[in-house]
Amino acid sequence: MHLRIASHVWVLPLFLITFFFPINILAQPIDRPPSVSTPLETQTGTINNQQLDKENVEKFQKMSPEKVSELNKKLEEAVKLYDQRKFGQALPIFKEIADQVETSSVLWWLGTSAMNVGEHNLAVEKFKKMLVVDPNLHRVRLELAVAYFELARYEEAKKELEIVKASTPPEPVQKNIDQLLAAIEEKTKRVSWNVRFSQGMMWDDNINGGPSNRDLAVIGGTLTLNNESTKTNDWASVTSISGNVLYDIKNYGLMWNSTADLYYKNYLSHSQFSYGALDVTTGPWWTSRQDIVKVPIGYTEKNYGHERLSYVYHVDPNYEHFFGQYFSLKGQFSYAKENYYSENNSDLNNISKSYEIAPSFYFFDRQHIISLLAGYTFSDAETKRFTYTAPYYGVSYFTRFPTKTEFFARYQRTEKSYKDAPLLYSDDRIDRQDSFTAVLSQEFFKYFFASFAFTYVKNQSNADLYTYDQTTYMLNIGLKF
Repeated sequence: MHLRIASHVWVLPLFLITFFFPINILAQPIDRPPSVSTPLETQTGTINNQQLDKENVEKFQKMSPEKVSELNKKLEEAVKLYDQRKFGQALPIFKEIADQVETSSVLWWLGTSAMNVGEHNLAVEKFKKMLVVDPNLHRVRLELAVAYFELARYEEAKKELEIVKASTPPEPVQKNIDQLLAAIEEKTKRVSWNVRFSQGMMWDDNINGGPSNRDLAVIGGTLTLNNESTKTNDWASVTSISGNVLYDIKNYGLMWNSTADLYYKNYLSHSQFSYGALDVTTGPWWTSRQDIVKVPIGYTEKNYGHERLSYVYHVDPNYEHFFGQYFSLKGQFSYAKENYYSENNSDLNNISKSYEIAPSFYFFDRQHIISLLAGYTFSDAETKRFTYTAPYYGVSYFTRFPTKTEFFARYQRTEKSYKDAPLLYSDDRIDRQDSFTAVLSQEFFKYFFASFAFTYVKNQSNADLYTYDQTTYMLNIGLKF
């Protein structure tokens, strides 16, 4: 019996030293916007063994030296994984240790690991236990507030933040608290809206999508195109206005979103090729922690030259699931019915259906996003020569720099197979199109932005009349609020 007690006296100090190392030294910041994890000194300073409740002390004292040694090894392994930010691997080890001895330090490591793998309910449970032991652990209270925020328990998050704010924390911590309070206010608003306006100048080297060659081989001889049917360049003024109003129903993640977008491209020397479109949509949104469902129903009015071109009714439901912080998968279906105003274009009236799937990968705290896409479009027009199927695929890349500079690039390959031959040709038309877009934008003075966009399209067709390439450059300046 005396030897057993002596063994405990020998092993226990090592275990206690490992368990009760100061939290404000070992704890690593949790990277999460808005960050509220800046170390904050409390009135108690550190968590030590005097903060343990009697039950845990008694459990610990009853352990054999072998058991204490085993727990020491597990703790060492878990803390090493924690320091390497391998929270998913560390979490089950901390859970196993906590099932036997639940000290304040283990609660901290367990709670922050749970936060980083999305187990926010578990994090709330552990942080609340820590605050029962010592209500002055404001660093813990901040993490609890973030956990509440992630769970959409905004009033509870606000309450915890106000407690820390009343303790007059250092300025960096106060700034982070204010950011989270602002985020809570934004999340709890019933109605939010935004408007975006831009004005730009575009150089377009092929305003009508015409071929480079004037003389084309067709059935029965040679077709000679006039000047306005071949590749023609011009400058254009481009105006864009968009806005949306989002109403948060506050029940079951439901919202209602309405948008309006106006786009007008006016060619300076060849206004007969100018183009305008007005699109309005409205429909429900449903969101959860890992899912977003949108069902926009819309109407589009199109103008070409100086005349009304067509009107379109469309519905575009889509669903995106986030499997974690690094990967999401989005699926979309689109249905559109387009009717042309002019009887001369009635052959173009069509119903289009599109199916698309797009996996996205997020890196370095979402500063870099790579998205893949694959889709299929079927357009059923009044006349077979305008009816086609079009499988497509592509890839896009987006990044955001600390300077509020953004860069976006996208490549897409589309193959259109028409159901009949075009006029003057004998074979069914097949178009293979490659398109590339790159946009660099910069915010300044809070509400203003500027952007430069480059696009290149190459369309190759077995009917030479539809073979063309087009390059555009556009400089935009705008404001948003």
